Formats: sequence, C-alpha cells, structure tokens
Amino acid sequence: MKTLYFLIVLSLMLVVSSYPQQDREKMLKQRSKLHQLEKIKLIEALNLDEDTSVKFFARRNEMQKQIETLEDKSDDILKKLESTLDVNDKNNEAVQRQLINELGNIKDKIESTKKQFINSLNDILSTDKIVRYIVFEQKFRDEIRKIIFDKRRPLREN
Repeated sequence: MKTLYFLIVLSLMLVVSSYPQQDREKMLKQRSKLHQLEKIKLIEALNLDEDTSVKFFARRNEMQKQIETLEDKSDDILKKLESTLDVNDKNNEAVQRQLINELGNIKDKIESTKKQFINSLNDILSTDKIVRYIVFEQKFRDEIRKIIFDKRRPLREN
C-alpha cells in the first residue's frame, strides 16, 4: 500500500514538474515565431534585397544582443533595489541612490545603443528606408502589445 501511495505521489510530482518546462518551451517557440514574423514583415516593409537583408540583420542582431545584455544588467539592479526595500540600515539610502544611478546609466546605454544602430544604417539603407524601419519597429511593438493585452483582457474581466 505504501508503495502504491509512493508511486502515485511520484507520478504526480513528475506530471506537475513537467508543466513549467512545457510552458517555457511553448513560450520559446512562440517567441521564435514572433521573431520570424517580424523579420519577414521587415523585409517586406523595407523592400530589402538579399545582400542588404543579410547586412541589415547581422547588424540588427548584434545590436539586439547588446541591448539584451544591458537589460539583463537592468533586471539584476532592479532585483537589488527590490531587496533594499525591507532593509533598515543606515547605508541603505546610499546604496539605493547608487543603484538608481546605475539603473539610469544602463537605460541611457540602451538608448545610446539604439541610436548608434540607427546611425550605423546610413551605409546600407537609404534615409527613406531608415524612416520606414523606425516607424515599423514602433507599430510592430504596439501591435504585439495590443494583441497580448486583448488576450489578457477576458482573463481580468472574469
């Protein structure tokens, strides 16, 4: 009887522990599909030929990696800031101010990286295509946010 209970509990644990992994895999698959869709739409919106497309996406991918690294640092600082909220230490305010400054510097670096990327496109894209890229990026982000928000809205109304 104990063996039966043990097997039931073990099988339940295995099933439950597999859900987060499946959710993560599903999320990664969806993110990949989203990036592919964005890439296709970008090629269409900018009317890129193959050579220009390769140069553009190589440069864009490098910029995105840099921003991702900076955003990871930003997340780490936010976690540190959050951990300082419950600390009653005399030096806590100084630590918080330092972390706020570091966070601001990282946000500035992110914007600077984006600006450098846009400026670096002059040798591969016309000004018209750079403008189309900037407009596309904003509209695509807004569209994705709207889709996500609309999906979540019914959950919140219940």
